[in-house]
Amino acid sequence: MFRSLLTLIFLIGGYTNVSAQEELYTSAQEWPVKISDGWFTARTISFGQYATSSRKNGIADAAAVSFIKDPLNPFNIRVSGRDENILIQVIQATHVAFSEHSLPSFLDNMPATAVFSYILINGTKNEPLKRWEIILKDVNYLELNENKPAGILQSADNEVRITAHNRFGTKNSYENICYEFHIRRQVVAAVVTGARPRVWMSAEMEGKSLQPVLVAAIGALLVR
Repeated sequence: MFRSLLTLIFLIGGYTNVSAQEELYTSAQEWPVKISDGWFTARTISFGQYATSSRKNGIADAAAVSFIKDPLNPFNIRVSGRDENILIQVIQATHVAFSEHSLPSFLDNMPATAVFSYILINGTKNEPLKRWEIILKDVNYLELNENKPAGILQSADNEVRITAHNRFGTKNSYENICYEFHIRRQVVAAVVTGARPRVWMSAEMEGKSLQPVLVAAIGALLVR
């Protein structure tokens, strides 16, 4: 019931809170991003005080994602910084693999054959046993024009909504896709993926246990 209520609030107006968006996208809350290609195209990305490792093909912890049969394009990375060293596993799987998951309607109404990105985030320093997961769908340019829901970042007892827009690119395009992370009606972090990545983190997240989780999620989206 609680999740259903959150979903309704979010779909009615959570992602249209323009003032909240404007409050996040300031120079003071934008983190510098640097891409390092390294040897053999082993690309790493640093953002703020954190950095990703290069991608490693395959699943690092098969038991953790055993509910997904025949995962597609699996890889894993680590995001480190500020005493964190978080393992992140990224795969693709069809909607039917998530039949045992409680999903918001915009994901659950997708066809059984729709392909989702699944990102598993291991525990952080302060909460080593708590795992988070992202379930993300592909969005079309009409949805990007309106900053529609794209996915969810969730643990057993918490959830953060993810929307996606193209306001840093051209309307009706997939240029400079920006993913936003929403807690209730507040946008607390955002990341532009692609060739010219950008990252914002709300100052209100500083020192909170959720910040390294958001950092891990951003790192995964940057290298996905």
